[in-house]
Amino acid sequence: MSKPSEIIVVNVSSAPGVLGGAMLAAQWHSWFMAKKIPLVLWRMWNKDEVVQLEALQVRNFISRIKFGALGRLLPRLAKKVFLTTVIARELHRVKPKIVHLQNPGPALEFEKIAKTAQKIGAKVVASTHGFQETFDPQYGFDKFYQKIGWSLLLKQPLHRSFKNVDAFLLGFPKQQDFLEKLGVPKQKMHLVPNGIDPIFDGVPTLPELQHVKQKFDLNSNSPVLLFIGNHTPNKGLGTLIKLASTLEIPATVIVGGRILDGEPAKWLDGVQVPPHVRIVFTDFLTVLEQRALYHVAHVFVFPSISETLPLVILEAMAAGLPSVAFDTGGISYQLEDGAGFVVPVGDFDGYRNCVLKLLSDQDLHKKMAEASKKRQREIFSWALLADKTIEIYRKLDKSV
Repeated sequence: MSKPSEIIVVNVSSAPGVLGGAMLAAQWHSWFMAKKIPLVLWRMWNKDEVVQLEALQVRNFISRIKFGALGRLLPRLAKKVFLTTVIARELHRVKPKIVHLQNPGPALEFEKIAKTAQKIGAKVVASTHGFQETFDPQYGFDKFYQKIGWSLLLKQPLHRSFKNVDAFLLGFPKQQDFLEKLGVPKQKMHLVPNGIDPIFDGVPTLPELQHVKQKFDLNSNSPVLLFIGNHTPNKGLGTLIKLASTLEIPATVIVGGRILDGEPAKWLDGVQVPPHVRIVFTDFLTVLEQRALYHVAHVFVFPSISETLPLVILEAMAAGLPSVAFDTGGISYQLEDGAGFVVPVGDFDGYRNCVLKLLSDQDLHKKMAEASKKRQREIFSWALLADKTIEIYRKLDKSV
């Protein structure tokens, strides 16, 4: 293995080995920075290995559940909370100058790594993607023990780690108020939002477009409403299915993302979907299929009620696909300057009306498409954000 860098980005993860949105954001952020400064990415993973992604070296650490055999008997969600690695021990050994933490969970591991980094004299940077979902979860917890467990094992460890952090990279401006209420000084905050996988800057080929049209039977002239995301309770799939059930025009509603147990029946049970509306659950999509769908669809529908700065909206923007989303997290910041519609959370009628406007008003659709592409390129670009982050590193330690 090559000599460790003086700057180490650490991606903690409660789903090791899964390249979800937060994991990809950390990877691309690090990849663009590694083209300009020596830097490595360490990740919680499902095996120990070293991978070279052009200029970026990625070191994956196997994740294990605390408490040995007893820990393996825990429920699935509890296992995620108690995942741990030897990353903190390795940081103590190599003693980098800067440790940049990405993703807040598992919070106990985040806290341990932040505390270790400060002990060895490293400056600690934390990207705040996922922080608000941790402090204000919208997962339908209705049992007392769930609320207490979430507070003790996620909120409190993450909050305790704040005293070890020298710089917070905010995904959107409103996070400043949220962090100030949690005791973070304003001078520690820097606005550094997300970018996108460069593949979404490109245009799909004709065979790629034909592939998704054939695979999902999209060869009619009816409009396509596209959702892509996890099927967790906060993502608003109930709202999406309700929207489909009220459409008076022929349309196809695509529900992108891996199909979970009991789907799609659990979402369609008791819902009367008119015969002129098709609902398609895609299951796993490749990156090229996602890109093609952004270019085939007419509206990106994202009724999530708990977010930070969703990458899928940025990907849709890059394709010139207007979005309709609820006003949660940094979505209103993403869709400023006419890049999409933002609706108060829970306002179903308002949400539906915005979707119908985009389907019926071609001039409006064209303006929003152009505004989406322009805003994504000018603000949400990893190349620009890499430069900004490197500047923050150098303010913390002039020698890097």
